[in-house]
Amino acid sequence: MSRSTTPQSQSPVAGAAPRLRRWNSIKANVEGYLYLAPTLIVLAIFVFAPVVTSFQLSLNRVAPFGNRMIYVGVGNYARLLQSADYWNSVKVTLLFTLGVVPTGLFLAVLLAVALSYPVRHLSSLHRLLIFVPVVISSAVAGVLFRWLYHPVVGYLNYWLGLIGIPGPNWLASKDWALIAIILATIWKEFGFNVIIALAGVQNIDNSFYDAAKVDGANAWQRFRHVTLPLLSPTLFFLLIINVIHTFEAFGQIHVLTEGGPGQATMVLVYRIFYDAFVGTPQRGIASAQAYLLALMVVVLSLIQFRGLERKVHYQ
Repeated sequence: MSRSTTPQSQSPVAGAAPRLRRWNSIKANVEGYLYLAPTLIVLAIFVFAPVVTSFQLSLNRVAPFGNRMIYVGVGNYARLLQSADYWNSVKVTLLFTLGVVPTGLFLAVLLAVALSYPVRHLSSLHRLLIFVPVVISSAVAGVLFRWLYHPVVGYLNYWLGLIGIPGPNWLASKDWALIAIILATIWKEFGFNVIIALAGVQNIDNSFYDAAKVDGANAWQRFRHVTLPLLSPTLFFLLIINVIHTFEAFGQIHVLTEGGPGQATMVLVYRIFYDAFVGTPQRGIASAQAYLLALMVVVLSLIQFRGLERKVHYQ
């Protein structure tokens, strides 16, 4: 006669093991969030909350002193898209970007290639002097260029006068004000572009140049067929960063022209500031502009990624 068997009850120790693992997992997660808590609190107060509040403002017409709001939905956005002043700011911003980014990158690559050749006892000093403008604030750079652009005592018109060219009134002329801002911005961002481009050039293996020399390539051919293709990841990065920086430009414009003369330098960021804080504040309109600007930056970045990334040559 076979003896019937009964299932043994689970050991208390075996049952406690899963609970212990779950407790340790919860404890580790809580500890991680406690370490992140200071950063998350700061981000919530100074980033996430303003983003939500700004979006709320963009859907309302706000009284000048903010004591009353009338919900208008997308009315502020529709009003902007029908505004000639807003489209003028879009045009000025695009012209500003087209003036700063290609010129700045072209000059940065040329200087980076020149610095990559051995002038060892001068290279460190050159890099230091080139990088100095990067650590200067936009306001200080604006003050420096305001002095350089002065029509009477400015050095720029003085140097032009030495070669027989009458200098313009840079900041008071609609034809020259945007060019003056472009030159100041190129100088301000130049050091960053050169240092990053120089790092990219020095990262190219010399074996590529040796092979090109064996094939009879001259200096221009080596630059065109070796340096530029292998530098394309660095140039792609600089292109994205420079476009974003130009769309955020504010300090030098505020110090030099305050968006004038006649809105000739009224870029999108400065228009947001002007509508929000100058004259009769229109905070709903300004908030809507901020979201449209963010959308433009995202769209331009996606276009650059989709259109140019396939042409980037990764080693």
